[in-house]
Order: sequence, then C-alpha cells, then structure tokens
Amino acid sequence: MAENNQKRKDILISARALFKEKGFHNTKMEEIALKAGVGKGTLYEYFTSKQEIFDETCIDRVTVIRDAIEGISNKSISFKEKLSEMISIKAKCIEFEGASVESIMSNKNIVSEKVVIAMMSHVSDMYKIIIKIIKQGKEEGVVNNAIPSELIACLIVGTTSEYARKKHFPSSALKEDDVIINLLFNGFGVQ
Repeated sequence: MAENNQKRKDILISARALFKEKGFHNTKMEEIALKAGVGKGTLYEYFTSKQEIFDETCIDRVTVIRDAIEGISNKSISFKEKLSEMISIKAKCIEFEGASVESIMSNKNIVSEKVVIAMMSHVSDMYKIIIKIIKQGKEEGVVNNAIPSELIACLIVGTTSEYARKKHFPSSALKEDDVIINLLFNGFGVQ
C-alpha cells in the first residue's frame, strides 16, 4: 500500500512540475508518465485523465497549507511565535508552483467544481484554525479583545497571502519577515 501511495505522490509531483513548466494544455499524459518513471498504463491505474491529475495537484497544495497551519496551531508556543510561523509557512506554501491559489481558482476553463469545493472547504478550515490561534493571543493578553477574531483572521490571511506573492514575484527587495510580523501584530496587538 505504501508503494502505491508513493507512486501516486511521484505522479503528482511530476505533473505539478510539468504544469508549471509547460502549462496544463501543453502537458501530455505521456510526459507525466515518463517524468514519474511509470508506464502510461500505470498512470491510468491511478488517474483517469489529465484533468483528474491537475485537480489532485491543486487540492494537495491547499491541503499542505491547511495541515501546516494546523500543525502550528497545535504547538505549545506563544501567539506571536505562531503568527511568525504562519507567515513563514504561507510564504513557502501559498504558491502552486508559480501560480497563486487565487489565480488557479479563477481559471475556470481548467479548474473543476471538485477543486473549487475542496479548496473552499480547506480555506474555511484554515480560518477556523487561525481564529483558534487568535483566541490564544487574546487569552495571553497580547491581542486586542475589542477586535472581532474573524476580522483579524481576514487581516492575517490577506496580508500573508499578498506578502507571499510579493516574495515569490519580487518587485522590490522584501527580505525581512519581521517587518510584516510587526506591522500585523502592532495593528491588532494590545497597546
């Protein structure tokens, strides 16, 4: 079973790299099989179509982000340390091999309803996890109780997503994660 899971994972990794390099429409199933080191028949044992492979690569990317944020939430560290780790994780994970989650979801001609539903579910889960982290900050007395947690979560997600995009496609020299952490924290922290 573990070998089957690894083969499936190898196919998804290979496909993701090819989608990045050549685009969805210019990537052929034969190329995915070759890059993954499997026969074309084996590829079809795991996936019925290129669309299914693309869908799974998209869902996998958002699952990785959600799981990373959940892992941070479960750590026994302070709110500010969790915020710092979330920003770092988002900067590393928010991009789908060169394309943001938002741009993938807006590309209606290749994104299936299955992907949209899964991504929206994962995003909803992420907000719940982030709200839990914010609650911890309020309990620690470092986050302003007067500001609704949902608004702080929106601020964190929006800011970190845009920050990750700027780091991934640098138009200016963004080098210090501490700057963004301080900007965020000082905006909703207790004065």
